[in-house]
Amino acid sequence: MSDGPSGAPSPPEAARVLAEIATLLELHSADPFRARAFAAAARALEGTDRDLVALARAGELTSLPGIGPGIASVLEELLLTGRSRMHEELVAKTPVGLFDLLRLPGLGLKRIRTLYEELGIDSLNALEAAARAGRLSTLPGFGVKMQEKVLEGIAFARSVLGRRLYAWALEVAKRLEDWLRGRPEVSSAAIAGSVRRCLEVIERIDLVAASSDPAETLGAFGELAGFSGVRRGSEGDTLEARLSDGLPVRLRCVPAARYAAALLWETGSEAHLAALQERGASLGFALDRDGLMRDGRRRRTAGEAALYSALGLQYLPPELREGLGEVELAASGRVSRLVEFQDLRGIFHCHTTASDGKSTLEQMAQGAASLGWEYLGIADHSRTAAYARGLSPETLLAQRDAIHELNAARDGKGVHLFAGTESDILPDGSLDYPDDVLARLDYVVGSVHSGQRMTPEAMTERLVRAVRHPRLTILGHPTGRLLLRREGYSFDLDAVLDAAAEAGVIIETNGHPNRLDLGWRELRRAAARGLPIAIDPDAHSVDALAHVRYGVNMARKAGLEPRQVLNCWPRSEVESYFAQRKQAGSARANR
Repeated sequence: MSDGPSGAPSPPEAARVLAEIATLLELHSADPFRARAFAAAARALEGTDRDLVALARAGELTSLPGIGPGIASVLEELLLTGRSRMHEELVAKTPVGLFDLLRLPGLGLKRIRTLYEELGIDSLNALEAAARAGRLSTLPGFGVKMQEKVLEGIAFARSVLGRRLYAWALEVAKRLEDWLRGRPEVSSAAIAGSVRRCLEVIERIDLVAASSDPAETLGAFGELAGFSGVRRGSEGDTLEARLSDGLPVRLRCVPAARYAAALLWETGSEAHLAALQERGASLGFALDRDGLMRDGRRRRTAGEAALYSALGLQYLPPELREGLGEVELAASGRVSRLVEFQDLRGIFHCHTTASDGKSTLEQMAQGAASLGWEYLGIADHSRTAAYARGLSPETLLAQRDAIHELNAARDGKGVHLFAGTESDILPDGSLDYPDDVLARLDYVVGSVHSGQRMTPEAMTERLVRAVRHPRLTILGHPTGRLLLRREGYSFDLDAVLDAAAEAGVIIETNGHPNRLDLGWRELRRAAARGLPIAIDPDAHSVDALAHVRYGVNMARKAGLEPRQVLNCWPRSEVESYFAQRKQAGSARANR
C-alpha cells in the first residue's frame, strides 16, 4: 500500500486507505452504515498521535475511538503487511474511470452510482459524451443545470489528474529521501523540484543524490515497491517512475563533486534557471546542469550558497526560486530573512468540540503550549454553519466566558487564549451574529462557506462589504478554493484587498493542506499594500495545529518577513492591535 519503500503506512496514509474503502463501499451500494463506520474510523486516525503499529501488534486497535473489531482487523492487516485485501478487492471491481468521476465538484457518490447503473458511464470521456448528448438531464437527481455543471467540472477534473497536494507529496518524498540517505553508497540526498520550492500542488517528485555508485543507486531505486513505468532518463544519470495515482517521480544521481550543482539545477524553476544563466553570462560564466564553467573549465563549488556567491548573489531560499525578480533582488543584496515556523507565537483560526473540532478547548491550549506558543485564538463556527454545529450566540458567549476564566486561572502564565469566532460571511456581505455579540469578542474571522456560485460582481460586493464591517478582524481563506477539488470563487481580489487595506483588516493564508488560501502569488499582492498577514492552520484537532507550517510555506514564497505576519508579534502587540480594532469598530458602528 505504500508509495515507495516498503513498511507500515503512517497514520495519514492509513486514514486515506480507510476513507477510500468507505467511498468504495458507498459507491458499490454496500451497507451505508458500514461505509460510514469506515469513514469515521479514518477521521479518528487523522487526529491520533499513538503508535498504530504497536497497537496492531498488541491487538489493541479497538482502544482507538471509532475502531470496532471488524475495522480493526482490516487496519491490522494494513499496518502489519502494508496492504489491505479488502481495499484491493474493492479497487479491483471498480472501473478505473470512476475514480476520476469522484474528482468532479458537486457530483457526489449517489449521482456517480446512478450514472454507472443507468447509463454505464465509467470514465470522464463517457460522461462528457453523455452530457453533450443531453442524456443526463433526464436522470433522477440531475436536470439541465446539473448537466451544465458536470460539463464545467470535467475540464477541472482532467486538469488535476496525476497531481498531488503538497502535504501528501512531501510525505512520500521524505520517505524516498530517507531511503536514499540509508544507502551505503549515498553520501548526500535531498528533495528537489517543486516539492522543495513548496508549491501548493505537485506534478512531480524530484530527488537528487550523491553516490559513489550512481548506477547501483538508480537500479535499486527503480525496484522499490509502488513504482510503475520505470525508465532511465536520456541524460543517463536519472531514473523516472510513476506512483499508483500517476504522479511522476524522478531521481537524479551524480558523483559527490557534482551534487551541489545538480541540486541547484533540479530545484529551480525554468524561469529561475534562465535568470541565473543570464546573470552568469554577464560575468563570463556558462551555467548548465553540471554547474559553472569559464574558459572551458568547470568551477568547483562546495554547495549551493557558493554557486550563488560565484554569481555575485545572496543565497536564495528554495521557496523564492520562481523567476519573479528574485535574482535581481539577490544581486542588489535585498533578500530579507523570511518568516520561519519558529517565529510564530500563536495562531488565530482553530476549532474545538464546541463546533466541529475533535479536541476540547483545554486540549487545544495544551497543544499550543507543546509548540511553545504564547497565545491561541479560538474561532469556532458561527450559527449559520449548522453542518459544522455552529454556535448559537448564547453558546458563543458562554465559551468566551470559559476562555476568560481559563486565562484568569493561569494568572498570565502559559498560553493566553483569545476568544473569537469564524463568522460566516452571509450572501449580502453581513456577518453572522448581531453586532453586540461580535463586540464582546477579542476578534472575528470572517469566511465564506456557502453561496459560492455568485457572479464575480456580486461576490466582489459581498466581500468588500464584509471587510468594511466594523467588527471584522481577519478575512479567512479569501478565495474559498479547495485544491484539486474546486476552483475558488470568482471576484475582483484587488478590489477586496484595497478595501481591506483601507479598513485595516488582516488577510489570512489558511494552512490547511486542502486550502493554502491565500496562495503565495496573491499574498504578494496583499503584502504590497502593507496588509498584515495571519498564518492559520484552520485546525480541527491538536495534531492539525501543525498545518500552520504549510501556511508558513506560502508566506515564505511570498517573501514575507516576520514583522509582516501577525502571528510573529508578541502577545502584548496582538492584544493592543485587537483592542484598537475593537475601539475603531465601535466608533464606526456608532456613527
